[in-house]
Amino acid sequence: MVNIPYIVINTDVSKAVIRVSLYLALGDSITAGYGVGNSYSFPTIYGNFLRRHNQDLSVYNLGVNGLTTHGLLELLLFNRSLRHLVSLASLITITIGSNDLLHLFKNSNQSINTSQLPVILGNMGKTLAQVGDVVKRLNPMAIVKVATLYNPLPAGPYAQYYAQAQGVIDTANVMIITWAKRYGFVVVCLDREIRGKEPSLIGPDYGHPNAAGYRVMAKAFARY
Repeated sequence: MVNIPYIVINTDVSKAVIRVSLYLALGDSITAGYGVGNSYSFPTIYGNFLRRHNQDLSVYNLGVNGLTTHGLLELLLFNRSLRHLVSLASLITITIGSNDLLHLFKNSNQSINTSQLPVILGNMGKTLAQVGDVVKRLNPMAIVKVATLYNPLPAGPYAQYYAQAQGVIDTANVMIITWAKRYGFVVVCLDREIRGKEPSLIGPDYGHPNAAGYRVMAKAFARY
């Protein structure tokens, strides 16, 4: 079982859009705010925006670096504290899937190995369906916002693989969007927000957003 580091922040939720008493952010390093820290993560920025409309809102950022869809499912099935928070949340955001695809990028000196893509996407699809089932069972009333995956490669030294990576990401995003709509989740198209702006929004690791990138993400979650 994964141990979840989390920070509780007394923040607010946008009453102009929805009335929220507890905002729960689930997912991988994008949710955790890798590269900038929790204070500049998109859940904190989003929560601060929403807080102007609800002084009693609590925000829980449970992002875990390196989390996969399978890891998220295990947390939802076996972590009692997380399950309890899911059952109480008015708003849930999810960023997941990027780490599942990293198996295709094992060697940066070679082109992307897409031979395993059908297996990886098949497993992702099955796992996401289970994630959706658990979330809906624990809390059928929560508003759930799910992010699409973005392609950071134009910002770094592996830009030559951009087109091939984009094909993989587009395929994965079709699956994520289909899954989200099946469960009545809101789709937040982060790929559209990042595309064409990678050099100014992606951090020095050429994978995660910088502070400006996380701000853009927060605005996207607030807008959708």
